[in-house]
Amino acid sequence: MNRLSQEERRQREAIVGDDAQFEALLENAFRVPAPEKTPAKRPARGHWPTMVAVAATMVLAAGAWFGLRTVEPVQAVSPLGPEIIAHINHEPAALAVSARTVPDAEFGDVLQRGGASVRAPIGRVSYAKLCPFRGQMVAHFVVQGEQGPVTVMLLPDEESSGPSTFDENGFKGTIVPIEGGGSMAVVGQPDEDLEVIRDRLLRAVRWKL
Repeated sequence: MNRLSQEERRQREAIVGDDAQFEALLENAFRVPAPEKTPAKRPARGHWPTMVAVAATMVLAAGAWFGLRTVEPVQAVSPLGPEIIAHINHEPAALAVSARTVPDAEFGDVLQRGGASVRAPIGRVSYAKLCPFRGQMVAHFVVQGEQGPVTVMLLPDEESSGPSTFDENGFKGTIVPIEGGGSMAVVGQPDEDLEVIRDRLLRAVRWKL
């Protein structure tokens, strides 16, 4: 058996010593106690009812706020609806689907006598007349919608704070305020998109102040 030289024995002892030191350090590291956690300071028992009440109030307020955000605004129902429909039914010629186009001069005269004018195209006008309504002479004309004739009445003495609607005898209508005062009624078939016509007219119609 080969004998280890003195130098080899010394190297082996150094390696063994290093291994033992490493294992000792590793064992000591695992034995280091974890730092104690400071317990969270709990509120006094007497404060719990107040905190619960505040939290409940915040939840209710948030729920009410989101409820208001998701509910669509409801438009008012106009009390003028029955009178407007009665007036339209009194003039059946205005309800007929017609290929006639009222000449610009004739239409302009009706608007002028009704105290209004238009500054932009509003589509083909098939009927235009100055009519009595609630003691006043108002401009009454008809434009052609996608589903049929759409009646428009300019009401300079009928103030409106905002849009309102009505649904009477197979017609639906909306009444909206016009810049400068008064209002405008737009009436058509139940499946007619009145908003498109209404917005086009609001951009075009102006009172002759």
